[in-house]
Amino acid sequence: MRRHYGILATLAIAFAAVGLTPATAQNQERCCSFRVIHNFTLCLPRGCQQPQVTWNWNTQAAVWNLNNLPPTINTNSGSANYSVPSSGNQCALAQITQGGQNCAQAAACASFNVNWIAGTNCLQGTHTASGRACAVCRMHGAHAAANSHIVISCPNITQGTVGWTPQFQDSIGGECGVQMYDPVIVRYRNIRTGDTREEVLFELSASNFWWQPNDDGATARTGPKDRKTGHVTLLKGRTAGQGGEASRIHIRWDSNMQVVGSEATGEFADWDLPDVGEEMPLYDDGGIRLPGVFELPFVAPSGWVVTGIEMGGGGVSGQDIPRTPGDVDGNGCVDDADLLQVLFAFGGQGGAADVNGDGI
Repeated sequence: MRRHYGILATLAIAFAAVGLTPATAQNQERCCSFRVIHNFTLCLPRGCQQPQVTWNWNTQAAVWNLNNLPPTINTNSGSANYSVPSSGNQCALAQITQGGQNCAQAAACASFNVNWIAGTNCLQGTHTASGRACAVCRMHGAHAAANSHIVISCPNITQGTVGWTPQFQDSIGGECGVQMYDPVIVRYRNIRTGDTREEVLFELSASNFWWQPNDDGATARTGPKDRKTGHVTLLKGRTAGQGGEASRIHIRWDSNMQVVGSEATGEFADWDLPDVGEEMPLYDDGGIRLPGVFELPFVAPSGWVVTGIEMGGGGVSGQDIPRTPGDVDGNGCVDDADLLQVLFAFGGQGGAADVNGDGI
C-alpha cells in the first residue's frame, strides 16, 4: 500500500501546479473540505467462506502560524487485518487557539465497513475519506489529507465483478484547494514465476465537483458547486486479461465556468457532456447526468491468480504545509533524521537535503 500513500504528496504538488494554495486564506469563507464515499459489492467463490480484509489508512492534519513555525503536524496511519463483518474509523486532528479563538484547525478521517449480503456469498460495504481545513486568523494556515484503502483477499478468487457507486463532495473556500480521488485495483500473481502486477478497473479524480447517485439507481447528478476552476476525470479500465480499450470521461473548466477540455470515449462516448467553449453547468442548477453505478468485471489471465481487490480513496484540502528550514523529511521537526539525510547527500546536487538552496 506504500505506493498509494504517496498520493498525499502528489496531490499537494498538484495544488501548487494549478495555483490553488497560496500561503494564507483571507477571503470570507476560509475553509476547504472534501468527502469521498463509495458503496461496493463483491461476490466471492463458494469456497471462500473466510475472506481477509486488510485496511491501510493515512490521515494527516496540520496547522501553522507563519510567524511561529514549525507547523503542528499530526499523523494517524497504520494497517490492520479484519474478518467479515468488520469496520474501522481513524482520524487526525490539529488546532491553534489564540485568545479563545480557533485561528486554524484541521481534521482528517477515514472509515470503512464490510458485511455479508444475507443469504449470499457476496460482500457489501462502504468506504469514506474526509477532511476539513480552516484558517481564520491572519498568517495562519491549515491542511487536511486522508488516504485509505481496503484489500479483500481470498485464495480461490480467479474472476468476479465489483459493483461500484462513488460519491464526491467538496467545498472550496477562501484561497485554498481540494483534490479527490477514488480507485479500484485488482492485484495478480503469476503462479509459476511469482511475478505480480496490477489492473486498474476504475479511477475517478476531481476538484470542485459533486457526484451524487440519483434515485433511479443507475445515474448520478454531477457538477461543480462553486463558480471556480475545477475538473473531473473518470477512467474505467478494460477487463483484466481481455481485449478492448479503456473508457474515459474528462471535463475541465476555468474560473469563468467555461469548459476548456471535454472528452468521452469508449462506453461513455454517447453521454451528453458540455463542449469546449460552453458553460459548465453548476450542480445546484441541475448539473450533468453521468453513470451512477459501475459494474467492474475482472478475470485472472491463464497462469495467474487474484491476490486481492483493492478499493479506497481520499483527498487533500487546505494549503501547502510550509517547510521549516532544515526540515528535510518534512515532518515538522529538525532532528537527527534530517541531519542524516544531509550527510548521506553530501557532494550531491539539489534535492530536499540542499537546505540552503545553493544547488550543492
